[in-house]
Amino acid sequence: MKPAHVETIVAIADAGSLRAAAEVLGKTQPALTKALKQAEDDLGARIFTRAARGVEPTEIGRAVIARARVIQTEFRKLDEEVRQIQGARSGNLNITVSPLAAVRIVPRALDRFRRRFPGVQVQIAGGHPPSTMATLRSGDTDIVIGPVPALEDRGGLQVRSLFLSPISVITGRRSRLRDKTRLADLCDAEWVMIGPRKRVFGIGQDFRRLGLVPPEPVTTSDSITSLLAMIEGSDRLCSFPSFLLDEIAPRWQLARLPLEDEVTPVEIGLMTRSDRPLTPAGRAFCDAVTIQAERLKLRDA
Repeated sequence: MKPAHVETIVAIADAGSLRAAAEVLGKTQPALTKALKQAEDDLGARIFTRAARGVEPTEIGRAVIARARVIQTEFRKLDEEVRQIQGARSGNLNITVSPLAAVRIVPRALDRFRRRFPGVQVQIAGGHPPSTMATLRSGDTDIVIGPVPALEDRGGLQVRSLFLSPISVITGRRSRLRDKTRLADLCDAEWVMIGPRKRVFGIGQDFRRLGLVPPEPVTTSDSITSLLAMIEGSDRLCSFPSFLLDEIAPRWQLARLPLEDEVTPVEIGLMTRSDRPLTPAGRAFCDAVTIQAERLKLRDA
């Protein structure tokens, strides 16, 4: 299949019709139809079928489209790689970060990165495991900065450890639980959790270590603001990065529990795909993140 065929397939899939795709690509509809037929002949299978409004992918077509998107991204990265080696300071970089990384790592790292690559378009999105690893593996994200996946979930990934993030348990400032010192007293409390429901409840391992049944968070939120608003003025509990407490203290009426039981810190790392080399800009951003993480460790030591 030719590179032009890949572009054609992705454009039709995104536009939903041959006419709309032709307009996007600046081609005539007959030319696009001919290119699609050539691609289908090369593959020996239909990629799209006619629908009431435009076209729809076949079962094989869905697999072809997914692969074509990856190929198109790699062509773009190849072009950026060559141009950046030749001295260009432009390109695109997609990064997904955890809340802690967004506040404590990315701003200073971005300042350092911009001095070398002022023209690179950087898209920064928030995310939590396991969805962050899915976008990294699919190619939608170039770099993930956040909690590292478990060893059994690192297949195909390159993981660079940055630092350990201490974890605190927070509640409303007037909560009846604000002075509790033992996890055993918190088993029946109402917990909320940062991230999607399918995310592993990290502090659960600390309950199990003490022979306790871990509580099940009944509410989850991808929005830190919404989560803190739910905790403020209530008895709800949440495990929260200790490094962010200074940032939220002036705005929110919250209290950190004086726990005597150990709460396991979270390892924060930088993840990339091991089979997909980063562009010079991507490598420069990773270096800037590593430098900022080292400074953070020294400052908080």
